[in-house]
Amino acid sequence: MTLRPSGQSLRKYDKVVATTCNNMCESACGMLVYVMDGKIVDIKGDPEHPGSRGSLCCKGSGQMQHIYNPLRVKYPMVRESLDQEFRRASWEAALDFAAERLQRLKDEYGPEALYIQRTGRSDLNWKEGAARFGKLFGTPNVAGQGPICCESPGVAAHYLFGARELGRLMNPSQDWINSKCILVAGSHMGATEVTTMNWILDARENGAKIIWVDPRFHPSMAKADIALQLRPNTDSALGMAMINVILKEDLYNHEFVEKWVKGLDEWWPLIDDMPPERAEKITWVPRERIVEAARAFATNTPASMTGCLGTAQSYNSNNTNRVWGALLALTGSIGVPGGGWNWLHNCRPPLNPGRDLSEVRRPLKTAFTAGGRPSGERLTEELPRLKRPCISNKLVPWADISAANFANAIFTQKPYPVRGVWWNGNMLAQMPNTHKYSSAFRHNVDIAIHNSFHPNFTYQHAHVAFPITSAFEREGLVHHGNNRLMSWYNKCIDENWECRNDIDVVIGIADRLGLGDWFPCRDEMDPARGDQAAWVKFFNQQDQFTAGCYKETLDPRTTPKGGVMWPAGTEEEAMSYQTPGASVRGTWIMYREEENYPGTDKRFPTPSGKIEIASDALRDLGWDYLPQHREGGHTPVSATEEFSEHPFVLCTGRIVSSFHEMGHWWPWTDELEPDRFIQIHPDTAAVLEIADGDLVIVDSRQAEIEGFAWVTAETDPRQIWICCSTDEYQLFVPPSTNRNVSFLIDDVVNDPVYNQAEFKAQLVMIRKKGSDRGWALERARNYIATFPDYQVNPESFYHEGQTMDGELGHYTNRVAQENAPRWDPVSEKIIHEGREYEPGYYRAPITPSRSSEDENAPALGESPGAGR
Repeated sequence: MTLRPSGQSLRKYDKVVATTCNNMCESACGMLVYVMDGKIVDIKGDPEHPGSRGSLCCKGSGQMQHIYNPLRVKYPMVRESLDQEFRRASWEAALDFAAERLQRLKDEYGPEALYIQRTGRSDLNWKEGAARFGKLFGTPNVAGQGPICCESPGVAAHYLFGARELGRLMNPSQDWINSKCILVAGSHMGATEVTTMNWILDARENGAKIIWVDPRFHPSMAKADIALQLRPNTDSALGMAMINVILKEDLYNHEFVEKWVKGLDEWWPLIDDMPPERAEKITWVPRERIVEAARAFATNTPASMTGCLGTAQSYNSNNTNRVWGALLALTGSIGVPGGGWNWLHNCRPPLNPGRDLSEVRRPLKTAFTAGGRPSGERLTEELPRLKRPCISNKLVPWADISAANFANAIFTQKPYPVRGVWWNGNMLAQMPNTHKYSSAFRHNVDIAIHNSFHPNFTYQHAHVAFPITSAFEREGLVHHGNNRLMSWYNKCIDENWECRNDIDVVIGIADRLGLGDWFPCRDEMDPARGDQAAWVKFFNQQDQFTAGCYKETLDPRTTPKGGVMWPAGTEEEAMSYQTPGASVRGTWIMYREEENYPGTDKRFPTPSGKIEIASDALRDLGWDYLPQHREGGHTPVSATEEFSEHPFVLCTGRIVSSFHEMGHWWPWTDELEPDRFIQIHPDTAAVLEIADGDLVIVDSRQAEIEGFAWVTAETDPRQIWICCSTDEYQLFVPPSTNRNVSFLIDDVVNDPVYNQAEFKAQLVMIRKKGSDRGWALERARNYIATFPDYQVNPESFYHEGQTMDGELGHYTNRVAQENAPRWDPVSEKIIHEGREYEPGYYRAPITPSRSSEDENAPALGESPGAGR
């Protein structure tokens, strides 16, 4: 059994605040924060929390070093151009600067020239407040992180099972103890969702079989009964081979399939063409292991399925997740305890920045002054109609648009100018083909606004930076929790330095642009700022799924701990345990047979009312009617010319000590994994004469990066694995070895359905720094040639009288790729239309000077606020 810490601090304190860990991952762990004289002295896990049960990972307890981190951005910073030094400014001056630049942008290029990026790591009020601002400003280019991160499984589930927007978790992780078998695909849960992993271990102790699917044999996979280590982006072939075994051995639930599944008969020819013997030659997984896994999953029911980014960030993501969902459907383990399709990290609720914005011709009422107070002036300007479509080339016409689309748009200024960006976190460092994105900023962005925690890579590309509070300096909603979970985090201390909340930045700029009337939830003591709790209630009550979720029903100090699982449309639903045995309030299990999906008259709200393996809707969009294996855009099969120069498959992922930028900036967590490592198999390392700890270079067609070799059998000999979310501006490691892996990732050829960039499957070359690339490449080619060929059908073929599609992807984006800006490894420049441009590059951080608006301001590092 897992240890259950008491949660009691040994330090002196005068106050304990029950709260929730906010967006260090999606586990939403309960916290007890100990405060003495207005300063946090300790953070412990809350043993009364039904999800985390007193546990915290290093990112939870390590936030002590985030709150008082001297590296945090403490004051508003402004500069006229990216070549100048930042200077410290007052909040009023920084807001004036941002608003003036945005108004100039709108006047010269139109409102669509502004691109706004919000992430799951951000506060709900920023995510929704920024979307609200975008609609009022008139830009269609309001992007979310989902198409870069982990929302494509939800898109697949939408068409397979039916759902409001994204399909999401059916059963909570606490319900895994009722499962007889759990299949985990594409997740190192023990590093990325540490406390959630405890429920897998409890289920295994309770007798459940654990099947783990991943390209890497990591410590989480080591806990499995059956480990399936596969080639990235081949999950669909693996899943189809398992289904082949289950159908041929008649191991599926006939009653459930006949009543609730559409398209299995039509799918059979594709399944019949993917026996385990063939799948072995596509996936790297031995046929015996495929058969063993298929029998275990089908004969140990109820079975559950979960996963994460590994099934999202690849070309064939949509088909992969449809295949895994179909495998689950064959067992009938849907809508029952111990069952369910329960993808982690794919969990935000339906979002709506305001139903009032649908009245697009409604005149504004009252102007606000720059200080946030009503001026008494009546405005007659009407809300703008969108004049141009958003910049997006994904097939799905709903949900978020992808930030990956904007590198070329900003660089080329086509199809129309995009010259303003407003975002948070460290988004630029995580964009695929970061060289191109960075270069575009330096040449074509007139105003970049950054809501800042740290002086990171994204901050270094901003014109104005606003210091943002930590989750301990404000209250709000943990809206991005696993298990369809909404939780509340409480303000524990006053704001440090001159930090404010994200919504305050939105309101301050909106006031200056005459949009303040549309932001009514103001702080009673300071109308220039927002009321955090009131805004959460406003936004959640825009949608029936979340209308009952707000501070009064979520606060762990005054309500049962653990939050609420939406849908919960009323306060009564949010306050009740709707299922016997549930440990969390709200809707415990979705798709139960005795209930219709909320707001519909069907159990499965698809056109047929069934689980649709065969999807007319996806076919109408131009995608596969039936799910099948498709090679990604950068594989040994689909890109043979590229493969000849880059003979290894690259896969990426997260590590335990960080989540995006969080953790990398804290000494405690950085000490756990102090260097950005590059995993290489011992046999491969021997061929290339690389020793453990050697400095190596990894290059793709997009860029090259350096790092230290970790020689380990965790990765396949044909694969290189690199962790993500590093940043050369993080101070604890040499900048040259900390450039993020996103520099290597192609931004053009990606998942056609939802624009997921292929972070899990690129082609690269690796060599010891100082060695000759030609020598290393020849040895690498000869070594890779010793492995079996891939049995992929590149062209259409006949099978039992039917014509079947080939298994390559629809790489129409390759046309765009030929004409897109690209990195040239010889000149080390970005090349576009015959001209050279400086790529993204590192320069030493600039110490901000004192503000010309406030000559008497304390120097950076001195604090006039509570954090001094």
